[in-house]
Amino acid sequence: MTAYVHQIDPNEAGRFLDEVRLGSRTLLDVRQDFEYAEGHLPGARHIPLPELSERVGELDRNLPLLTYCRSGARSLAAANMLAGMGFREIMSLKGGMMAWEGAQAQGPADLGMASLAEASTPAELLERAWGMELALQDFYLALAGRAADEELAGLFRRFAGFEERHRRTLFEIWSRLDGSAKDDAAREAFEARGRASISPGVLEGGIPAADYLGLLSDPANSGEAFELAMAVEAQALDLYMRRAGIAGDAESRRTLTLLAEEERAHLKVLGAFADGRGRL
Repeated sequence: MTAYVHQIDPNEAGRFLDEVRLGSRTLLDVRQDFEYAEGHLPGARHIPLPELSERVGELDRNLPLLTYCRSGARSLAAANMLAGMGFREIMSLKGGMMAWEGAQAQGPADLGMASLAEASTPAELLERAWGMELALQDFYLALAGRAADEELAGLFRRFAGFEERHRRTLFEIWSRLDGSAKDDAAREAFEARGRASISPGVLEGGIPAADYLGLLSDPANSGEAFELAMAVEAQALDLYMRRAGIAGDAESRRTLTLLAEEERAHLKVLGAFADGRGRL
């Protein structure tokens, strides 16, 4: 059974860190290298979110674990990912370092993956994934339009292009699986089922895009918009990895593993972008 992720406020986090001695719990900072170097909580382990899925073996699954980041979005995505990997007691610092330092805690609501979880066949799974990729493309275009930082807006437009190419990949896989001809009629039928399979505006993590856009106080701020995008990509990676783990047939596992690898690559692009300019 997957563990439940608890979002805790700075007071609760402080009590946890005071009451549970070092060595009997893990405090995990999932920010980028330059953020950690600028300052971090005492005793924190550091694994940037884009590296977490590949470095999870460095952490003890049996210890209580508290994740944190700048505002709470990345740390919640990290905590959900760890829950899916078998960690028993997971917490995320609501509002992140901003809340720890006195700002209002606004951490995001829990993230779901209901749409893909409901898919009963590999073909249906691909159709639902296509629909969510379309919603994510629209989401990135919305962030690009709201970003005050033109460099970041350009990155979001680039990611919108990634999602468009990803949807083409999904159709290619679906057509091989379904045995259909790769003609316009087959593509239109596939895309129509993809659009019909999800609620309008639902992202890869299963949460409405409008909710994501409203999570933080000012998504037009480049740092907050960046964190938002990174949380979405991490949640997508988590979603596909979880589904791969419970897939009942080899074709579904291969498909989901491919999708997970693509999301992992997207997440690393975001991390490299932030590291390259030394700020969010």
